[in-house]
Amino acid sequence: MEALRIVICDTNPAELERYAAACRAICERKQLPALFAKFSSSQALLFEMLDPAFAAAASILVLEPFNGCEMVAESVRLAGYDGIILYHSWTTKKEYFYQAFDAGAYNYIEKGGAARFDAVFESALDAAARLERHYIFLNCAGEYRQIDLRDISYFEPALNHMICVWYKTGKFLFQDSLSNLEKRLKSHGFVRVHRSYLVSLNAVYRVSFDQVTLVNGKRVPVGRGNYAALKEALDKWGRI
Repeated sequence: MEALRIVICDTNPAELERYAAACRAICERKQLPALFAKFSSSQALLFEMLDPAFAAAASILVLEPFNGCEMVAESVRLAGYDGIILYHSWTTKKEYFYQAFDAGAYNYIEKGGAARFDAVFESALDAAARLERHYIFLNCAGEYRQIDLRDISYFEPALNHMICVWYKTGKFLFQDSLSNLEKRLKSHGFVRVHRSYLVSLNAVYRVSFDQVTLVNGKRVPVGRGNYAALKEALDKWGRI
């Protein structure tokens, strides 16, 4: 299992360390691998969370909604962050509750109640472990793309050890391998139909023994040893 990435922001250094330690202890007790990033200012947190690579990896964001942190939640949601957000504060003012849930917060925890914090954080960990990301994050030479998996038709090799992904609005070249992508995306409905093609089952229109026709009209070859696995995958996903 990949490590969950927990991001904690609290402008009170003592409380930041105390609750980070509590989160770490809960993860260890549940035997969940986790990595932590701690921030004592909302500006520093927002700077990192607006980096697509950092935000795409974050699993849970724990915020104290003071000194601008409430704007962090709104901003990262607008930027596409779809992970879990927890608000954690001494205040019970309604405005903060509204801000939390307007940003799609998982829960609002009042500080001071260790038992409730532990219970809610454990629940958030379980939810984060189950969260299915529906996009893939790719980058090459400083250019970033966050692509919805449902928009992807297929991947194929390109020159200079690059991979080309074809999706709804175009294509993008990046460094990876089809074997690695196959492992990452197998549970998301992608299947290796040929040594040079990894295809989304959602993009399949018609299949023959030696060829796949995609919904966009593109035809890709089916390797002799790949047809059985392709047919099995289509049967499993109810596409044939």
